[in-house]
Amino acid sequence: MATSTMPLAWACYRRGELTKTLRLLDERDEKQTCEVHQLKGLVLHDLGRAGESADELERASLLGPIQDEARIALASSYAQLKRIDLARELYLQLALGQTLSSELMLQVAAGLEAIDSPQLAMKVCEWITEADDSVAQAFYDMGFYAARSGQPLYLTEALTRRAMQLAPENIHFRIGLVSLLVQLDRDDEALAAFEPISSIDFRQITCVSCLLRIAEMLKRQGLPTLAALCSEQTTELKSPVGVSVPECKASEAQP
Repeated sequence: MATSTMPLAWACYRRGELTKTLRLLDERDEKQTCEVHQLKGLVLHDLGRAGESADELERASLLGPIQDEARIALASSYAQLKRIDLARELYLQLALGQTLSSELMLQVAAGLEAIDSPQLAMKVCEWITEADDSVAQAFYDMGFYAARSGQPLYLTEALTRRAMQLAPENIHFRIGLVSLLVQLDRDDEALAAFEPISSIDFRQITCVSCLLRIAEMLKRQGLPTLAALCSEQTTELKSPVGVSVPECKASEAQP
C-alpha cells in the first residue's frame, strides 16, 4: 500500500467504516508493515474475528512497537480465544505502567472483569481515580466491580452516588442507582432517584433488566402509567426479533 493511503485507511477506521478499511488494506501492493498489520488487527478485532486479529497484531508486534489501543485489542482477542492467562498478563502490563489515558484504563478494567478478575478491574479503577478524581465513569465502574468482587453493596451505592455527583446529566448512572435500590428493597428511595427522569430521557434507558425491575417498582408505588412506559420501552428494545440488547452493569450488581 502506498504510504499516502494509510492516513485514509486510519480515517475510515476511526469513522467505523470497517469493511472499507479492510478493503483498502487488502489492496496494498507492497510488503506489509507493522502499521498495516496493526490496523488490520484492530479492524478484525472490531469485526469479532478474534483469531485473525490476534495473528495480525502478533505479526505487528514482531515488526515494531504497537499502540496501546492495539495491545488492548490483542488482550481482548486472547480472552475471546480462551487464552486467559495471556490476556490477563497483557492487561496487567498495560495497567501497571499507569501511563494510559483514563479511557484506555477503563477498557483494561472492563477486559479484566470479562475474564473473571473483578478485583483487578476494581484496582485499575482505583488507579484512575487516584490520578484524576473527576472521572465519573471510573467511580461507577468501580462500584460494579466491587459488587462482583463480593464487597458490601453499600460501597457500590456510595461509588454510584459519587459518579452521579460528578456527572449528574448521565442518565445511565441514575438508572444504575435506581436499579440497585430496587434490588435492595428500598422502593421509596428508588422512586425518588427515578423522578428526575423525564419522558424524553426515559427513552435513553437501554437495559431491559433495569426496565423490567423499575416497572415492577413503579407498579408497587401506584404509578401504572410510568410502569407502562417502561414496558413499552422494553418491547421496543426487544424488537425486531433476534436482536440482542446488551445489559448494563447495574443490572448485574446483585445483592
